[in-house]
Amino acid sequence: MAGALISTTIPNLINGVSQQPYALRLASQCELQENAHSSVVEGLRKRPGTTHRAKITNAPAGELFTHTINRDRTEQYEIIVGNGALKVYDLKLGTEKTVAFPNGTAYLAATDPRSSFKAVTIADFTFIINRTITVAQDTTLAAARQPEAIIWVKQGSYGTKYSITLNGVTASVTTPDGSTASHISDVQTDAIAQNLITAISAAISGFTFTRNGSSIWVRKADGADFTVGVTDSQGDQAMKLVKGSVQRFSDLPAKGFDGFRVEIAGDQSSSFDNYYVQFKTESGTQSGVWVESVKGGEAIRLKASTMAHALVREANGTFTFKQVTWEDRKVGDLDSSPMPSFVGKKLNDIFFHRNRLGFIADENVVFSRSSDFFNFFRSSATQVLDTDPIDAAVSHIKVSILQHAIPFNETLLLFSEQTQFSLGATELLTPETISINQTTEFECSLKARPVGAGRNIYFTFNRGEFSGLREYYVDGDTKTNDANDVTSHVPAYVPKDISKMAASSSEDTIALLSETERNTVYIYKYYWNEQEKLQSAWYRWTFPASDTLLSVEFVESNLYLIIRRADGVFIESMPVNPGTKDTGFDFGLHLDRKVTEASCTVSYNATTNQTTITPPYTMQAGEEFVIVSRDGDPLKKPGQIIPYTPSGNTMVVAGKVEKFFLGRNYVMRYRFSTFVIKEEAVGGGQMTVGEGRIQLRKANLTYDTSGYFRVEVTPFRRDTYRYVFSGRVIGSAKNVLGQVAVDRGRFSFPLMAKNDLVTVDIINDTFLPCAFLSAEWEALYVIRSKRL
Repeated sequence: MAGALISTTIPNLINGVSQQPYALRLASQCELQENAHSSVVEGLRKRPGTTHRAKITNAPAGELFTHTINRDRTEQYEIIVGNGALKVYDLKLGTEKTVAFPNGTAYLAATDPRSSFKAVTIADFTFIINRTITVAQDTTLAAARQPEAIIWVKQGSYGTKYSITLNGVTASVTTPDGSTASHISDVQTDAIAQNLITAISAAISGFTFTRNGSSIWVRKADGADFTVGVTDSQGDQAMKLVKGSVQRFSDLPAKGFDGFRVEIAGDQSSSFDNYYVQFKTESGTQSGVWVESVKGGEAIRLKASTMAHALVREANGTFTFKQVTWEDRKVGDLDSSPMPSFVGKKLNDIFFHRNRLGFIADENVVFSRSSDFFNFFRSSATQVLDTDPIDAAVSHIKVSILQHAIPFNETLLLFSEQTQFSLGATELLTPETISINQTTEFECSLKARPVGAGRNIYFTFNRGEFSGLREYYVDGDTKTNDANDVTSHVPAYVPKDISKMAASSSEDTIALLSETERNTVYIYKYYWNEQEKLQSAWYRWTFPASDTLLSVEFVESNLYLIIRRADGVFIESMPVNPGTKDTGFDFGLHLDRKVTEASCTVSYNATTNQTTITPPYTMQAGEEFVIVSRDGDPLKKPGQIIPYTPSGNTMVVAGKVEKFFLGRNYVMRYRFSTFVIKEEAVGGGQMTVGEGRIQLRKANLTYDTSGYFRVEVTPFRRDTYRYVFSGRVIGSAKNVLGQVAVDRGRFSFPLMAKNDLVTVDIINDTFLPCAFLSAEWEALYVIRSKRL
């Protein structure tokens, strides 16, 4: 049973945590990873620190709703809604923007803003919905006109009797027989109309008569209703009566009276019926046209105080939050042009798709008119136009209350708690071409809005006391939709009740917040090489227990965090892209809440030769803050830790300090999986060799751009052994006194334990960087038998 000295390489350390038995894990997976970031470019490195951007409130707030406006590369804003107030912050400058509130502040009231509001930004308009408010129609009604009629002398004929009967009183006019040439003027239609006015005015009082050409406008002086009829001796073909409704549009005179409204009842020869027209006089003339109108006395308007409100970026860089003026219904009645189906319901989501603003409510999806985001009514009651609003419902055997709408793969993906639907169309999205089909049935936890990243959409689901994450995609071969569980190897890692997700397609990163672990960001890092996924890593970034993470948002490669602490709510940012550096350094300082002297109150006392520094926030007890000198300080070289004496919320430093970084330390920890021997399996892949004893001797770490780390080796029931790398390598050109030493190379440390009876951790609890590319271990392998 002679032992064999063996060694094995771990090619990289970037595939995160696995909860599978160690024999089934990849060599690049680990047991634990906290405050480290897995990068396919830089390897495993300490996560970047956060930079203090702004303090939102001086007192702790409740839950907050946040929305990011990424206007362009120079303008990026964060909207914060909470406690009935709305604020806007410039993410680059950390300054609060001016917001005017001409109306609409009552719409911001909610007991849980985080789940009550949703928003979408279209150019300089950000539409915000309150999911707790029921949309209502306004009490404003279409103006109802007093009873009126038009008597139209349609045809003038010789020897014809024309009669009008008003409230039972009849007056008649008979045209001459045409025996003389002078009679021609008496059979002109406008002359007949004028003679009828003269006759009826003499026969009955209390009426007002107005003529426009051959049309007579009849109204009762007191506004009351009346009866009216017309007859003629030409078989009732020479006169037409227009009151209330007519059968056909051709029954209307060419000349009417401004504002006169009538219903076109329709007949079997037309494809439409029951629409309304109104006469519109051309400016300065008695001529005009009949245009479509609404039925009087019916609701025509959405109640603005219950509909989505808008935050508008003004030309001067300020913002205005206000109610939106939604377009009124301008045609038809409530049957031919009804209110949108979301009236009487609560809005669940708002979105923008194919140049239409959209809402989902209950089981319905409602789109505005194309390119007219403020209009949810038809433009004509007589025909359906391609640009008209769209109002469609999903159809399924299960109750499918829609919660989220996410644009995906040229369609709109709709989420209910158990089913996913795809809303699509042909080249144009119109009321005639829209289709909604059920695509998949995956249970969802919809507290967190699904997020799109690249070609996929990610959504969560509850798995007992934990959460899972699915990666939704379209199969390129079958053109069907499916969703992989990317938490299958960490089924009990991500806590339940995910409340917020943010995605960065440029960094292939998903960040998740849970309602049960409020001081932790869970990270899913992935990398695709065409159709092959080379990285699928889970790990977490932790903050002190006193920190409550309210929200996270990605803007390009920066992760913005909204954090509640005992002294208020803060905005902080974290760059997650490779190669981040702080000014004057070749690396980024790994400090949270990082600020420079420009954000602090700094005073130097020449008498005591002391510098007093007060940061722009309250330092919590038990947290370790560090002052690091930076480029530009005449007395100190960059990278020196400056000792200080705490005094309340100030730091007292001996001597004069002018340029520095200040921030809070945090600890990175990475724990290796149990070291095992793998061999090629029949059929491909690898399998773990279970036979024999693996007595570990030592391990090597290949590191890059590292200034400090230590390895802690803890054999079972024995003391922990610590092996420190300080960045200083004897003989290295980078080992210069008075300067921060950051180097690359190989670090060797002993293990001296059985492979499954030892814990090996990498720890970095300083502001200095560390990055690890690969590892290898050496062991004495003893086996009784010979393997074939």
